[in-house]
Amino acid sequence: MPITPVETLVHVACAHCGDACPDEPLHLAAQPELPFCCAGCRAVYELLDASNLCTYYRLDEHPGQKIKEVELPGRFDYLDSEAVQSQLLAFRSPTRAQLTFHIPQMHCASCIWLLENLFRLNPGIGTSRVNFLRRELAVSYQPEAVSLKEVVKLLAAVGYEPQITLAELGAQPHPGNRRLYYQLGLAAFAFGNVMLLALPDYFSFTAQLQSTFGRFFGGLSLLLAVPVLLVSARGFYQSAWQGLRQRYINLDFPISLGLTALFITSVFEIVTQRGPGFFDSFTGLVFFMLIGKWVQQRSYDALRFDRDFTAYFPVAVTLIGQGGVEQSVSVKELKPGQRIRVRHQEIIPADAVLLCGAGQIDYSFVSGESAPVAKAAGEIIYAGGRQTGEAVELEVVREVSQGYLTQLWNNPVFQKEERPTLETYANKVGRYFVALTLLLSLGAVLYWYPQSPQMALRAFTSVLVIACPCALSLATPFALGAALRVLGRWKFYLKNSTVVETLGRADTIVFDKTGTLTDVRQAEVEYVGPALSQWQQEALAAVVRHSTHPLSQRLVTALPATQLPVAHFAEVAGEGLRGTVAGVVVAVGAAAFVGLPDGTDTAAEVHQSRVYFSFDGRFGGHYVFRNVYREGLHETLTALSKRYQLAVLSGDNDAERERLQVLFGPAAELHFHQTPQAKLDYIARLKQQGRTVVMVGDGLNDAGALQQAAAGLALTDSLTNFSPACDAILEAGSLARLPTILEFSRACLRIVLATFALSFCYNGIGLALAVQGRFTPIVSAILMPISSLSVMVLATLLVRLAAWRRDL
Repeated sequence: MPITPVETLVHVACAHCGDACPDEPLHLAAQPELPFCCAGCRAVYELLDASNLCTYYRLDEHPGQKIKEVELPGRFDYLDSEAVQSQLLAFRSPTRAQLTFHIPQMHCASCIWLLENLFRLNPGIGTSRVNFLRRELAVSYQPEAVSLKEVVKLLAAVGYEPQITLAELGAQPHPGNRRLYYQLGLAAFAFGNVMLLALPDYFSFTAQLQSTFGRFFGGLSLLLAVPVLLVSARGFYQSAWQGLRQRYINLDFPISLGLTALFITSVFEIVTQRGPGFFDSFTGLVFFMLIGKWVQQRSYDALRFDRDFTAYFPVAVTLIGQGGVEQSVSVKELKPGQRIRVRHQEIIPADAVLLCGAGQIDYSFVSGESAPVAKAAGEIIYAGGRQTGEAVELEVVREVSQGYLTQLWNNPVFQKEERPTLETYANKVGRYFVALTLLLSLGAVLYWYPQSPQMALRAFTSVLVIACPCALSLATPFALGAALRVLGRWKFYLKNSTVVETLGRADTIVFDKTGTLTDVRQAEVEYVGPALSQWQQEALAAVVRHSTHPLSQRLVTALPATQLPVAHFAEVAGEGLRGTVAGVVVAVGAAAFVGLPDGTDTAAEVHQSRVYFSFDGRFGGHYVFRNVYREGLHETLTALSKRYQLAVLSGDNDAERERLQVLFGPAAELHFHQTPQAKLDYIARLKQQGRTVVMVGDGLNDAGALQQAAAGLALTDSLTNFSPACDAILEAGSLARLPTILEFSRACLRIVLATFALSFCYNGIGLALAVQGRFTPIVSAILMPISSLSVMVLATLLVRLAAWRRDL
């Protein structure tokens, strides 16, 4: 039987981007063998081909990457030292190491892209995350595959050598980059002298001087301009070339083209004695652009917002003083040698040695490995791990690294899948704007060259310099960043500025009940059941003190102090606690959890929650917590119900359904007996319906729901309840301001759109005048940073005005 050949689908790859072309791809008239998927790819290829830059497409072992060897190969050998690594590394295990570098060279979107794609250059690097405004790069790598020295050498090879100052490590911020000052000083010196030498060209009474010394002056100008090209303008060319190597046309590419055109034309005119050249414009252009970069850097320092919530949020830890007295102190106050207690589900705030207790450390926040690591007494435990068993006592061996808690707070494990709309919009527009700039500059040359080659050069250079989407790309981070700082003053700490955008688009708010709507600290505790012996009370206290749940913490204050040890401690989220004290199994939690029959956990009286307990499976009694709702809750919910769909997800019984229905309104959805999984599933269903959901919980049993929601807000009375799974932490006393905060978030979105419009106006007017030859390159160089700075300052001032109008 003959075999019928199977037709194989063959896709033709685009010669520029590599994507599949349509059935009828586009072609170049000069090179018909090259297929293109769209007119944009064809246009970019033509631009690169016209400038002899088609080596951009050359593929070898590392496509698009040309990594140079680092000069003086032995100068990074000190990084192999164990003592040096112990100071630099924030976390280390056999499979993962993490640290943060200071990278002063990064300055644009291309830098961020390259630094966050280091894993493409070396597979031993796991993740690399940029904090642009701090010029910091958080890197995680596999020690068995790549060493710290190799990571640093790779960064140096691609032009981003980190600034490592061991003397100041962990104590002070790194010193500023002095290279910019040297480049600026050299450009200023050259610009001043070239302008002096160019005076005969500007005044008619010096015509004889020009005819006598013109060639000599031109040669001096050339000598002064060469160092400016090689040193002062080096950063622009390096950035543009790195972008091309990574198949990315960045913002410095058109600027580099303009500088190259000015320099080559000037050299040609002086060598052929056709004219004095444009070295005054060239050196002035570099000088004013460096001034713009310097002013922009100073603006970053003055207006930058901290993603590091620990810079002003006193995350607390339980310090064990003399006589075993416990007190809650800020982690910033921890010193080596002090003893601390870390309970179940609490974060280890500093590198410490385990003194007593069974350490079961969950490093999934750091390494992504979910299996807890067992630690015995005497072993060191790195900051960032979460204890998942009984409470342990530790001795601090290293001061707290606030920056490391920030890495945990910003760990990609907890990032939402959705990308911020405004930031994505600005980035996309920025890329298209660069392509439009290149096309307009070529169009200006084609229009002006037949009439005046000099005017063609002026228009070409002016368009390339002034048409920069920096203002557009800076509008979102500075507006939302200023909002983040405002909210931080009111004890509302956001993970990053994009959470402000999410809050501004929200339409549904879901609340947890216990510990969120209720103030557990003010709840009255009443015991119901047979009398308990002193040992039984201490046994209960020993078990519940290991938990950070609000009801557990309130029960600790109602029971006598104890030092009884607990073995085999376990906490089941949403159900209860279990541990063994002196051979007796103590269970505390819901009725079903402690072994009571179904239906027992039905409150006979409203406004209360119940916690049951048993000893070795024998029911002992229960504690009644008479719920006290937070002050101002009724006014807060009334304001929110006017704009948002409200809902309640509670793990408790429905004894307070009627009271909650009055507080939330008839349109609100109330769900009780909710497990953590049920809460997560409910949020997921709302998202499938197209809702933008904000979840407000206590950060403990609600971790899954907080992660699932578009924005998760952890409401906390105890600052030890640090939960990286949420997007924001709201101090419980500021809950009444939630409606104002959400209204302020919506106002910030309107401010961002207004700054977008201003940026488009700047670039539209600038392009129109530059194409007509109305701007000189120097004027363009002055106006470009002014437009960016005005957008940054305006965005910040408008946000502060919006905050002032709302008493924030």
